[in-house]
Amino acid sequence: MFFCLLTTLTRTAAAADLLPLVLDGRAKIASSLALQALDALGSTRHGDAAVELAILAADLMLAQDCPEDAEDLYRQALVSAATSPRGQVRVVSCRNTGFLSLYQRRYSAAANAFQRVAEDDAATLAQQVEALAGLALTHHALGRGDMATQALDDAAARLAPAVGTAGSDRLRLCLRVLRAELAVQYTLRIHPALADHIFWRSDSVYAGPRRDEAELLGELQACLDAATGHTLLAQRLSHLVSLVRAGMGQAKALSLVHEHLAWLRRMHLSAPEREARLESALAALAVQNAELARSLLEPFAARGAEGPQRWSFELSYCRAKLCELTGHNEECLRHYQRYALESAMCLRSETQPASPAATAKGRTAETRDEAELALPAKYRRAYRYLLSQMDRADLSVREIAEHIGVTERAVQSAFRTHLGMTPVEVLRRHRVERIRNDLLNADGCGPTVIETAARWGIRNRSTLVSSYRKHFRETPADTLARREVPPALHA
Repeated sequence: MFFCLLTTLTRTAAAADLLPLVLDGRAKIASSLALQALDALGSTRHGDAAVELAILAADLMLAQDCPEDAEDLYRQALVSAATSPRGQVRVVSCRNTGFLSLYQRRYSAAANAFQRVAEDDAATLAQQVEALAGLALTHHALGRGDMATQALDDAAARLAPAVGTAGSDRLRLCLRVLRAELAVQYTLRIHPALADHIFWRSDSVYAGPRRDEAELLGELQACLDAATGHTLLAQRLSHLVSLVRAGMGQAKALSLVHEHLAWLRRMHLSAPEREARLESALAALAVQNAELARSLLEPFAARGAEGPQRWSFELSYCRAKLCELTGHNEECLRHYQRYALESAMCLRSETQPASPAATAKGRTAETRDEAELALPAKYRRAYRYLLSQMDRADLSVREIAEHIGVTERAVQSAFRTHLGMTPVEVLRRHRVERIRNDLLNADGCGPTVIETAARWGIRNRSTLVSSYRKHFRETPADTLARREVPPALHA
């Protein structure tokens, strides 16, 4: 993923020393040096420097298509964050979950994780900006261009007061490049020649206007000027320029695409190469260059070359379109049916809000993905029990500990180490999230706010308001005001 390389611009402390290597495209060397620096810390792998090095190395491993190594390094970062300021374990855990989920195309889990970082008071400005950038990319992957733009605008607004502070220019460059990137990707996918790319024309996604290509080229050139001296960014932005020019009907603009792919391959950037190959195939199909599209898609025929198998519908679309151009109608229909089915499944799975039945007892599939995997196996049972009993006001940590046969202190320690929160803080967070869902859902909302809260084990008004404000920066009444509700529904 190019995003894993781009967010190197948000790194601070010791990891910033490796930034020039990454921006020069030498991600493999940078990851090796980050690992060496971690080893040099020996048994003192704690604190901000260790966290930053582990995260940088993990992100670069994702770019090199080494998710197992990345996951191990993300765990190291979590352990190293134990001595960081309070709340950083929680922030680092959610941040890393977001990156892994985005790589695995688990978009709902990614959006949930990034949103939590963006709303967490313990997150630094750089962490919040990075999370909002990740959220924008996640929304884009689901066709939600308006929400992606909103996330980038939010990040820019938070960054505005930081003019002249250390690292702020790099953060702005990151947002600027990502904004141009998403604009190009969206414009390509709604090209008139790709009108049957139904995923981007579904009622479930954003149907915004197609950008003016000349305006896009101007934005890309401005980004190129700002990224002078950074080979990685120059390569990526130049490639985006070729996609835009191809969309304008300049078929020769794609003549250097194989050279760009070869450069990515030399740099061992497997994930960005796969993405560049697929988007180039879309551009080739848009200009009806079947021969180029075939050469770009051919490597995907090898087993495992598709990358994460979850939601590979865009590849199916490209194959269907290629078959259409070459007159293989039966094969075209087979690929297109697969594409249509999987794209519909993706939208239904990743964008549909959880129903009250799905959130009964406060448990959802994405909650399992995000938190349970961060806990040791034994304590995952404690976490599941906590969620299944969260509607009980008398639920205690002692009862949770007894359920899995350990001491109360052991449960407290496990939750703090792996989630960055105590069991009570986890319980409170999930309760207010369920309360907020109910308040925003007319079918789930009770006659009063406090009665709605009581369904999830909170019966004290002051506890409700203080917890709710801490997590959402607004009161339950503010949430209600954002939807039409009967006058009687007020706290």
